[in-house]
Amino acid sequence: MPKVKALQCALALEIRSVTCPGVVLKDKEDIYLSICVFGQYKKTQCVPATFPLVFNARMVFEKVFPEAVDPGDVVAQLEYDTAVFELIQLVPPVGETLSTYDENTRDFMFPGPNQMSGHHDSNRQVTMRRISGLRGIAPKLEFSTTSVITECLISSRKCRTQEASKNLCGSRMAHL
Repeated sequence: MPKVKALQCALALEIRSVTCPGVVLKDKEDIYLSICVFGQYKKTQCVPATFPLVFNARMVFEKVFPEAVDPGDVVAQLEYDTAVFELIQLVPPVGETLSTYDENTRDFMFPGPNQMSGHHDSNRQVTMRRISGLRGIAPKLEFSTTSVITECLISSRKCRTQEASKNLCGSRMAHL
């Protein structure tokens, strides 16, 4: 099978904590953070329902862009993807979403200088939106990111498979 040049984008995400000073949750069931980037869903380990929620989780999301010819093409395509974070408490029967955060993946991965804290590092804080069951101030998600776009070789069959997968994930995200 012939190999085709493509660009791959990788996001290393380190989730430190979710803070919400002065807020006490009425339910005591554990909490986790659900993350969707590039149409891939991952979640942290569950932690006790007491703020600050300390996750110290590291995740890697990767996506191949077979149609991209330079990194600028990849960055432009990231505007059409959405990074979604949901803080979920394991309240029966299916869990309760306490707060959410979403942003187009381009801005999430490559924030402007006013979104970065301190020096030129990748440590960040974003304010989540409160949903049900959470009273008081809105939670803050503390995390860091490292992003890289590299060239790779893939089989032409994998390119077609990824394109079909991209269409499926795009339609799924439209319904969220």
